[in-house]
Amino acid sequence: MLSIVSAQPEDAEAIAEMALDIWRRHYYPDVLTQDEIEHFWNRMYRPEAIRSEMERGVVYERIVLDGEMVGFLAYHHHLEQMRMRLNKLYLLPQFHGRGYGASALAHVKAVAARLGAREIYLYVFRKNDRAVRAYLRAGFVIVRAEIAEGGDGFYYDDYVMCCTLD
Repeated sequence: MLSIVSAQPEDAEAIAEMALDIWRRHYYPDVLTQDEIEHFWNRMYRPEAIRSEMERGVVYERIVLDGEMVGFLAYHHHLEQMRMRLNKLYLLPQFHGRGYGASALAHVKAVAARLGAREIYLYVFRKNDRAVRAYLRAGFVIVRAEIAEGGDGFYYDDYVMCCTLD
């Protein structure tokens, strides 16, 4: 049975390890180079970075199947803007295509609606075709393409996607 449970600061190491595993198995070589994976993981997914985000109000949740963590997600509600940012949504590759990502997105939409958000937005690597297709199926639309400086000569090459809530 699939469940989504709150992550705590002590879960940061497991989340960081899972993120690196997923990035290495799913992103290389079609989405990111090894150097890009190392750079962006170090910037965004070190356990210290995850704990820091938690302290700043980013909610992390673990996606659990039959007692085993198979993915995670993170979001931040912007109350004043009536928006929610879906910061992260990851599933181990062997669990893709089973509807678990769609269930996680439905959960995020329900949380956003409960908090009074009118829309959810996210950034996704443009080359991550599988994720882009999944978000489109879930009702997100591509708002724009955006290239942003990511430090040390690396760049984010993303789509900004948005889903309006009813």
